[in-house]
Amino acid sequence: MKKKVLYFLILFISLISVLFLFENTSYAGSQTLNNLKYDVILNEDGSANITEIWDIRVSDTNTLFKNFDLDSSRYGEITNVKVSELSNNEEEIGFIQTNEYAYHVQKGYYYALKTNSKQFEIAWGVSINSSRNKTYKITYTIKDAVKTYNDCSEFYWMFISTSNGIPVDNLDATIKLPKAMSSKENIRVWGHGPLNGEIYAVDKNTVSFNVKYLSEQTMVEARVAVLEDVFTTNTNRINQNKLQNILSEETEWAEAANRERDRLKAEIEREKQIEKIIGIIIQIVAVSIGVGIFIILIIKIVKYAKELGKIKELVPETKEKYFRDFPDENATPGEAAFLYYFDKEKLFNKNISKVVSAIIMDLALKNFISFEQDQKNKMNIVLNETKDTAELNSDESDIYNLLRNVKTYKNKKNKSEENKNSISMKDIEKYAKNNDSSFLSKIESIETKDKNIHSAKQNLNTSKLKEAEKWKSKASGYFAASFICVFFVIFIIPIFIIFPCIVCGILCNILAKETRHSALTQKGANEQELWKGLKRYMENFSLLNEREVPELALWEKYLVYATAFGVADKVLSQLKIKYPELNDEEFMRNNGYTYMYMMNRYNFDRMLNSSMQRAYSAGMRERAARQAAASSSYSSGGGFGGGFSGGGGGRRWPVAGMGGR
Repeated sequence: MKKKVLYFLILFISLISVLFLFENTSYAGSQTLNNLKYDVILNEDGSANITEIWDIRVSDTNTLFKNFDLDSSRYGEITNVKVSELSNNEEEIGFIQTNEYAYHVQKGYYYALKTNSKQFEIAWGVSINSSRNKTYKITYTIKDAVKTYNDCSEFYWMFISTSNGIPVDNLDATIKLPKAMSSKENIRVWGHGPLNGEIYAVDKNTVSFNVKYLSEQTMVEARVAVLEDVFTTNTNRINQNKLQNILSEETEWAEAANRERDRLKAEIEREKQIEKIIGIIIQIVAVSIGVGIFIILIIKIVKYAKELGKIKELVPETKEKYFRDFPDENATPGEAAFLYYFDKEKLFNKNISKVVSAIIMDLALKNFISFEQDQKNKMNIVLNETKDTAELNSDESDIYNLLRNVKTYKNKKNKSEENKNSISMKDIEKYAKNNDSSFLSKIESIETKDKNIHSAKQNLNTSKLKEAEKWKSKASGYFAASFICVFFVIFIIPIFIIFPCIVCGILCNILAKETRHSALTQKGANEQELWKGLKRYMENFSLLNEREVPELALWEKYLVYATAFGVADKVLSQLKIKYPELNDEEFMRNNGYTYMYMMNRYNFDRMLNSSMQRAYSAGMRERAARQAAASSSYSSGGGFGGGFSGGGGGRRWPVAGMGGR
């Protein structure tokens, strides 16, 4: 039950993380008006010259456009349309007008015409394939935009309609009258739209309004009533009094707006109270759950500490500082290295190039391969195909077959008849890079096979290794939970559960290492001590006062294990002290001490180890690159934002028009 509570909490936090990430995901192709500016000049004849400046962030768009719903009862024709782009230095680049409608307008061109009896459209080609900030200028004249009544003149214009689909960060507009009034009091102004807008008479002939953060599908319109007759040549006159009707309408709408403001204010207050109550409840629940989890984690800490105390590390029954013989005459270098490197950490994998180099040298001693010097003074491996691989142990067989694969790969690439059975270190590196799966599977199988061999020999308890992996997984889970808790501590996760969670992770990590180390049986611990004693003997035998030193021929086999343990150079130096004749290369070559000769002349163990390390690294890099490429092929992006006057992604979006009334 306690485990279920802990896992449920981790799942809940992970779900919140996913939702948080989705909430903050943005998609390409959207348009945003950073700033939208209108300059309206009202003329004495009742027409309006309008200039729009669009500072817009636009992506993946071929055509921008704006629409007007035609209504002859509210205004007249739309004329004198011009479109241009403003560069960074305010240079104006005009678009070329065309009189033909086009779904996609060619870049640098625009049209302004009726698309049907009820709609007038201005559209211009931009051909933007990436995301950019652009500034466009649109100018046009609206005839009969002002109505003159007996007691006032009225300009009533919808700047943005409810079909607008692009958010506007900032909207500024000014409306200029033909003449200055005798008093600002003779200019009456009203704005309709979001409640955060402001509209006012700046002076005796200028009206200004501003709206911040205008969301999509939100209407903005302005109404100006002028009490003096400044539209002297306006023919759009109506013989009736209108002012009182306008005042009544606006008063009614203002009262409705005030009621809406009060309602919203009350609603906000209610929401704040509800949020406060919910916050308190969440805090109480979170703290309660946190306390419960804290108690569970403390119990876990005590449990893990007891488990740690139960683990008994097996020590060798006898300590052998130096051991001259082979602990297991039939052990391959891989099997010996598995026990030698077996510890709390996975040291075997970290020294895999040394192990593979030693196995290759062992194959040479068993005459499955030999070495030759090429014309460039490089040492190559020559495979002896006449030998029966049934004589080889499993890890040796894998490496021999790997060398065969390298040879086959090289011969396919190189059609020359020469050196068909010979491969170079470069051939191995090329094969590893171009066949990383096959190469790494052979290399990585060595540890598995040697582990199974030691399990069969009763040197190793594999169930302990499985248990160690479980502890490792638990440690990863606790550390992941700790990270999530830190990430969400500002929301609902009590901070006091983070520390015990980290402690649990640390204890599980220690348990993983200690359990792994305790996987050796008493027999395995004894043999491990002997291999370590052999390594110490090989390093220091020239300093020991021993009457009997193994015969020189036997040292070739010693050097194979020394290569696996990483001390071959040091052993050879010791041998030259005991056997001065090894300083003579002719002696070594004539008496068949091939390995010693190559080590002495070419530093062959270092060269081989270095080449195998490069090959292994090349294979690992290629695998990582392939996995990364496979992962990225599943990623996707996209999505389009509809627009106030925009289109995107190879097509235009439904109209978000502007009209007047």
